Amino acid sequence: MKPEQILIVDDERRIVDNIAHCLKREGWNVTGAHDGAQAVALFELQRFDLVLLDISMPGMNGYEVMERILSLDSDVLIIIMTGFASVESAVKALKKGAWDYLKKPFEYADLIKTVKNALAQSNLLADKKAVSARLEASEKLYKYMVDNSPDLVFTLDTNGSFTFVNDQFETLLGFSQKTLIGSLFEDLVHGDDRPKAKDLLDRVAVAREELDGYEINLRFKKAAQNLSGYGLSYTDAFMELKVSSIYLPAGGNRKERKGVYVVARDVTERANLEAQLRQAQKMEAIGTLAGGIAHDFNNILMGIQGYASLVKSGFDKKSVEFKRLANIDEYVSNGAEMARNLLGFAQKTCPETTRINLNYLLKMSAKMFGRTKKDIVISQYLEKKLWGTVVDEGQIKQVLMNLFVNAWQAMPRGGKINIKSENVLIDESRMDEFGFEEAGAFVKVTVADTGAGMDKETMLRIFDPFFTTKERGQGTGLGLATAYGIINSHKGAFKVDSTPGRGSSFMFFLPAEDARVEITPDVECDDQIINGKGKILLVDDEKGVRQVCFEMLETLGYEVEVAFNGMEAIKIMDKDEGKIDLVILDMVMPGMSGFETYDVIRRIRPDTRVLVCSGYSREEELKQMMDKGCDNYIFKPFDVAMLSEKIRTVFNPMVEHPI
Repeated sequence: MKPEQILIVDDERRIVDNIAHCLKREGWNVTGAHDGAQAVALFELQRFDLVLLDISMPGMNGYEVMERILSLDSDVLIIIMTGFASVESAVKALKKGAWDYLKKPFEYADLIKTVKNALAQSNLLADKKAVSARLEASEKLYKYMVDNSPDLVFTLDTNGSFTFVNDQFETLLGFSQKTLIGSLFEDLVHGDDRPKAKDLLDRVAVAREELDGYEINLRFKKAAQNLSGYGLSYTDAFMELKVSSIYLPAGGNRKERKGVYVVARDVTERANLEAQLRQAQKMEAIGTLAGGIAHDFNNILMGIQGYASLVKSGFDKKSVEFKRLANIDEYVSNGAEMARNLLGFAQKTCPETTRINLNYLLKMSAKMFGRTKKDIVISQYLEKKLWGTVVDEGQIKQVLMNLFVNAWQAMPRGGKINIKSENVLIDESRMDEFGFEEAGAFVKVTVADTGAGMDKETMLRIFDPFFTTKERGQGTGLGLATAYGIINSHKGAFKVDSTPGRGSSFMFFLPAEDARVEITPDVECDDQIINGKGKILLVDDEKGVRQVCFEMLETLGYEVEVAFNGMEAIKIMDKDEGKIDLVILDMVMPGMSGFETYDVIRRIRPDTRVLVCSGYSREEELKQMMDKGCDNYIFKPFDVAMLSEKIRTVFNPMVEHPI
């Protein structure tokens, strides 16, 4: 350790020399100055740890020298030497910044004692200053780490009030430190989660219960209320909390708990993704159930329509009996439409897709709807250079009509519907928000109304089949469920934005295609029955379907053999010697499916004609059947005329229905 540097300032050289001699014997480095100006000049060249300064000097007196030196180094120690016995001069010197004073003449022992005490105190002050600097640096580092943490960091006292919060509260929730300090933690928690928060605060208040590592999930309020999107509310932050007790010394070896230290991580995005997954799983389960119901329903309708068409064919078209049977056909058609809605929701339909500009469908659908609803003002904001999409035109019309009707029903006293089309690009960062498997270009269609709007609970259920806010008999609750299924079957997505009293906006997104094809007019079908000849193998596991189809085929003039499952059909085909001209094959059967049965039949008789019959199959299954060589397909329920037409196209593929 280097010896301390001491400066002696006195206008009498003898005094300077004597004091310097004494101090050097103690091991200190000593420098002398004989006037104030010399002292200041020396101090400007180097720093001294201690200055022994005479008050009474010619020219610049001790007070002035002390002021100049302290301006150069505020930490230097100054001991005043005065020949005056006046207490006032000593007090004045101390007020101006002197550390201590000596009255001339003074003893050697008093000098050494005073200097040693001053230097010892100086060292203590330097150590304290260094410790304070390290503590300040540590506090700054701690504050930087805490305030820049992505998590909320806070402390609560035993009463559940905030005693510290980091800056992340204002960034994430919009609440400043000034607002939160001293306020109750419970007031920040969502109302539905307050029982859980109260349980946590009860644990905080009970000093004997350890809380280190205690975990709890709570929803925190946000200062800015902004509801948007379909799914969870964006007005709350879903937080994952980890709680630890704070213990402080309480005298002796005791420690007393003064509250808790909490780190809260924002898991809102994860909670939203989990909610979307649960919604998707629920919709998939409901879709499976809906598909099963539609399958059985179609088989029932198949029997009704088949027998009705057989009986109807025996009457003149102008007879009362024919008209009554035609009414049965109409009711069957309504039932079949409901089954198609269920299948559309379950994504079991086989869409007939074409490339199209959606603006065409939007204009036509809006025009058709506007003719019947004069109390609704429809405004269209359509992108002039809208990208093309590959869609089933009929299904997208159904989606639009469902959205229009839904908007109209939300505005019983009239209102406004805004229709908008636009091109959007969804990047990878937003794929999860919409549930897309791939990023890319999409066409976005928005149907917005000025109606009653919906609360969050209703928004979570609007796509559930049979859910409706209407009175009994006013609707089936299948409209939006069907629309949801159709858009999903087109690899698109739905999004809903609604606020009670401010209307609703339904948005759907469809993958874009850089192409556009003109729409061909729909083909009208007639009721002409086409008879034929040949042997047909009918394969279906439903007894009622087999019976009615058997009778329809016989009526058409065909020889019919029946199999109740795939294995039975294979046995018949194996024994047959080429007499079977056509197999009508059901796709959904227990044991061996229609798909598996078809593969075996093709191996036994590669040239066999096959007409697939289904009321349930997925699009990709039917496409696979057609790709493998299946001749055609027909959907249940169907009547004798429709069946005869399909069979004709199988036997005569070049003869199509006229356009």
